[in-house]
Amino acid sequence: MQLEIAVSKTDKFGVSPGGDTVEVTERPTGGLSVVLSDGQGSGAAAKAISSFVVSRAISLIAEGARDGAVARAVHDALYAQRRAQVSATLTIISADTNHGQLVVSRNSNCPVLVIEGEGETRLLEAEAVPIGTRRMIRPQIEQFPLMEPRTVVAFSDGILAAGRGSGRPATPAELASVAASLARGSAAEVSRGMLRWALERDGGRAGDDISVVALKVAGDGDGGQVREMTVHYPL
Repeated sequence: MQLEIAVSKTDKFGVSPGGDTVEVTERPTGGLSVVLSDGQGSGAAAKAISSFVVSRAISLIAEGARDGAVARAVHDALYAQRRAQVSATLTIISADTNHGQLVVSRNSNCPVLVIEGEGETRLLEAEAVPIGTRRMIRPQIEQFPLMEPRTVVAFSDGILAAGRGSGRPATPAELASVAASLARGSAAEVSRGMLRWALERDGGRAGDDISVVALKVAGDGDGGQVREMTVHYPL
């Protein structure tokens, strides 16, 4: 098996920098984790919040902390530093090869999509409170066997807001259908396709920051033990 991870993101139209932050890190005991955060508000202030959240999470994962403990510790740090005045979403998706598990940890109003094969989609949408504003907050955690074919898709609320300006905000059911239709492709095709779909609903001008993360467990590749990462960053 091999893991594919892709991130596609864009800023709210006319606002820079965007308030979303996404990072990928290797787990010290094997595997990869993707951390996605959306800071409260927009622009530089929101970016500072999400960058703080993600950097803390990445540091704790590198030290070997489990994802649930990471989410709680990051919440405590944000709560203490900002005195319960700001919030942020936090989603961690981990391919834990040491235990053969896919782990999804959510503190977000956005669901996570888990696509089995090329069609059957499970919607992880249990209530999960964003971090930062209440003293005791726990993440929603789901675990799945690390097996192929399986695709996990996470996103910020810019996806849910897509089409709101025209009175047609996206529904979780629509998102599940779109993701399932893209699941045959690579992780990059899934994330790009979801972002393209959202921008089309927004008339080409994103109504909010949009980030899409796709993690795919696929069949054996032809690269042997070579690991690769490619980034495209417009200047």
